[in-house]
Formats: sequence, structure tokens, C-alpha cells
Amino acid sequence: MSKLKVENFGPITSGFAEGDGFMDFRKVTVFIGNQGTGKSSVAKLFSTCSWLEKALFQGRVNADYIKKYNRFVKLYCAYQNLLSYFRKDSVVEYRGKAYNLTYRNEKLSVERIAGAPDYKVPQIMYVPAERNFLSAVDEPDKLKGLPQPLLTFWEELRQAQLAAPENLQLAVGQVKFRYDKHRKIPRISGKTAGGVVFDLRLSEASSGFQSLVPLLLVLRNLALHHERDNSRSTLSSEERRKLEARVMEILNNPKLTSEAQALALNALGTRFRTETLLSIVEEPEQNLFPASQKAMLYQLLEYVNKTDMNELTITTHSPYIINYLTLAIKAHEVRNEIVDTDHYKELLKKLAEIVPDNAGVSNEDVIVYELSETGQISRLPVYDGLPSDENKLNEELGDTNAQFSDILELEQYARRG
Repeated sequence: MSKLKVENFGPITSGFAEGDGFMDFRKVTVFIGNQGTGKSSVAKLFSTCSWLEKALFQGRVNADYIKKYNRFVKLYCAYQNLLSYFRKDSVVEYRGKAYNLTYRNEKLSVERIAGAPDYKVPQIMYVPAERNFLSAVDEPDKLKGLPQPLLTFWEELRQAQLAAPENLQLAVGQVKFRYDKHRKIPRISGKTAGGVVFDLRLSEASSGFQSLVPLLLVLRNLALHHERDNSRSTLSSEERRKLEARVMEILNNPKLTSEAQALALNALGTRFRTETLLSIVEEPEQNLFPASQKAMLYQLLEYVNKTDMNELTITTHSPYIINYLTLAIKAHEVRNEIVDTDHYKELLKKLAEIVPDNAGVSNEDVIVYELSETGQISRLPVYDGLPSDENKLNEELGDTNAQFSDILELEQYARRG
């Protein structure tokens, strides 16, 4: 697993207090905390460092290029709008499987891990919180000035829309998605609980669907590619352009013989062949009703379970996400404990009605971090393998109940005169 240490960066001060300050990133990694505590900052740093490790491994950039002119900060981190978060005493350390990156004293050092036998080239997909903007307007590709992460996500969304089957059943309700390729318009259709039939442009739909549809379409498209054939080259639009440019460089190099060209192209193809999917999602619960959050989360867990190597990192403000994740962990545990008896199939069926078969996840594959307003990061305690209820998200719910009791008490005093 990859590890990340962050200190004195944006709102983060001392960072993580355990494990020499290094946070583990597992199959499912969750960051919770109030606005402005640094959840997205950590997720963006992890995405940036993972991308640089991949680019170094593929030979698309070299260590000297990244280190010169402070490009790590001014180019790569600036891509995620992190430039102003750096301070003179900022520390960012990334420990990967192919490369280690250390930013300290305003300088970056790069260490190559010899051999890197455990490194699997990832398809990295950062899903920004602003994704609903792409649904709210028709043909967003005609707009200028989109932030780079959102533009990159749009390129993947465009491919996912084209690849989506007709009337794709979404995870939420009885709603289906289809893409009008002739008019280049995404649409959703279905029937409300009251029996009202609807067929809408996505730009006319509720904000929940405008956030949900891009998220599920992109990750579904990428996850299916890796499930079908881990050896196929599943590249982002940016990676595809760079690969094509490298191919042309090899083919147009007069110093290379045909045999040398063949060897170079084969080596290039191997390095660019992605083997796993790393999804980093900001606020997956955005604008969704709790029951819809559950359906959405279980769909994301099914995507991450498509292969053993896929990973999912999310930032969230929702207590329901933690609670539903707890259900997925417990369901996985119970499913493994059910013995083959006369009631075996019946028990599995009942369990699947609560948590879908492919959405279960081992407690060892999940880790939750909580970020505080004072800049510290702590790991959420685990009891019997399950995330603790003692976290800020649940405390807010508890405070509401306590405050309601206080109001009732004041009401009694008021009535007594």
C-alpha cells in the first residue's frame, strides 16, 4: 500500500500522529472532517504523488525535470490548485511501490525503488466535487476556462457517455440513463414513486442526479475495462495523447533500426498498460438523500471490488457514508461465516437484500481518518473490526438530540411561568 505524510500544509499542522506520521492508503480509504480541515488537500496530494510515481515509472518525466524550478509545487500541485497551501516548513512525503517522493525545506527529492516488483500501473481518476457543473450545462466542452481537474474529468465523462449502453440502469431508484449521440445530450428517464413518468435532459434533472450520474458513469466505464482484461491498455485522454506522441517519436527516429523500433514500442506499451484503477472521489454523497447515498456507496464498492488491486479514496461530510460502510464490512464478515447448510442460500439472499454480494469489504481493507479544526489527523478507532461511532459526524447528530432535549426543558419552564 502507498503511504503519505503531510505537515504544515494549508490547514494541516502536525498532521498524522501515528506511524511516523505516515497515513496508509488501503483498498478503501475515507477522510472525514469539517469544511476547511484539509480532506481534499490530502486527497489531491495523494492523487498528485500517485500520478508522478506513475509518470516516472513510465518514463514520461524524469526526476531532474520534476525537481528543477520547483515544478513539483508550481506545476504539478498547482494543477490541483494547491499552490497557495505550501509554506516554508511544509512537509510532503510519499512512499510508493516504485518511487518515494519527499518535499522538505522547499526542495523535492526523488528515490527510485529498485526493481519495483509490486508496482502495478494504475489508472488514476480524480472525481472533483464540481462535477455537477458538467451536468448542469449542455456540451460543456464548448466552454473555456474550466479548471484542469474538471476538464480532465470531462474528457473521461465524454468517453463514458459514448460507451454507456442504451437505458443504463442507475444505482438509485428506477432511473435509467441514455446518451443521445446525435444531439450530444445526456438524459435520464424513469417513474417517480407516485407513478409519474419522466424523461429529462440531465441539465434539467435534480442536483442529486447531476452529481451522481457523472460519478457513476466514469467509474463504471473504467472499472469494467479493468475487470474484462487487466492486460489491456486503458488510458486517460491525456495519457493517450502522450503515448501517441512517444510512438511517433520512435517511428520517426532515423537512428533506430526496425528491430530497435519494435523493441522500443513493446517496452513503451508495457509501461503504459494499466493494471488497476485508483479512484479518488470528493464528496460522493453530494446532494443525495440518505437512501440514495447507500445505493451510491454500494455501487462504488462494487466497482472497487471488480479486481483485487482497485482502490477507492473518498472525502465526505456524511455520517451515513460511515454507517453504510460499517454495514458493508459486517456483511462481508457474516458472509464468510455462513456455512453450507439447508438454509445457506436463504441466508445469503437475505444478506444480499441488505448489502449486495459484491459490495462487501474486509475490515482490513478499510481505514478512516478524521481531520480536526486544529490541523491534526487521527485514525478513527476500530471496535471488533468496525469503524467507531465516536466521530465528529455522529457527534453532530447526537448534539442535535441533546439540544432538542434542552429546548423541551425550556418549554416546560416557560409553561410554568
